[in-house]
Amino acid sequence: MFFYLASIRKSIKATISDSNKDLINSYVVVRDALDEVLIELGKLQKRATDKRFYYRVARKKFNETKLDLTVECNVEKAALLFYLNKTCYNGLYRVNKSNEFNVPWGRYKNPRIYDVENLRAVNEVLSRPNIRIMCLDYQEAMKDAKAGEFIYFDPPYQPTSSTASFTSYTPGSFDEADQVKLAQVYQELDKRRCLLMLSNSPRVLSVLHDLYKGYRIERVKANRAINCQGNKRGPVEEILVLNY
Repeated sequence: MFFYLASIRKSIKATISDSNKDLINSYVVVRDALDEVLIELGKLQKRATDKRFYYRVARKKFNETKLDLTVECNVEKAALLFYLNKTCYNGLYRVNKSNEFNVPWGRYKNPRIYDVENLRAVNEVLSRPNIRIMCLDYQEAMKDAKAGEFIYFDPPYQPTSSTASFTSYTPGSFDEADQVKLAQVYQELDKRRCLLMLSNSPRVLSVLHDLYKGYRIERVKANRAINCQGNKRGPVEEILVLNY
């Protein structure tokens, strides 16, 4: 959403916030230390088909490296996240309750773990003067939201099937009680006359209808590249809740 809007409006003013430290660290590294991370990625590309390296070095070191984003970003961990994302099973990001990345090896023949041209384009966007990057809980991030500002919520989705289990994006889960809290924040922001969009999976449609009565709820198709069955990758149904 952000990168699309930034591509059509050079003067965009925006705040990107997520509770996932690894993701935010990667954004900051690409913005502030692109040349350094490209060097690290070049080294990792040579190990892109090395299963032993994946488990014994990359994943192990990624989990042992702790982030303190209040001090500085971490180039090595950002490079390892790129590597793991492109070499793990189905490009998933999943952590256990100890906040350890635990996705298995993906068995790709010749994965390309980075795209220099794309990273330079991302660097250009993130370096614009009116772009802020934060690592905050969504409630904290919304404290200063003002009337007329557009806000997009992308909470952790419910599984798309009863057998899906790769759902943990952060150590804590995002259950129905969390959905209720999010709806309360949404309603408060609506009262402030913010423009709001929230997305989720069809599996919580009944919950969304109860929580967002009076708001517009739309079914749309979104492209998805992740599925254990290749023939099921592609457009999948998503639910949008809008107050406009």
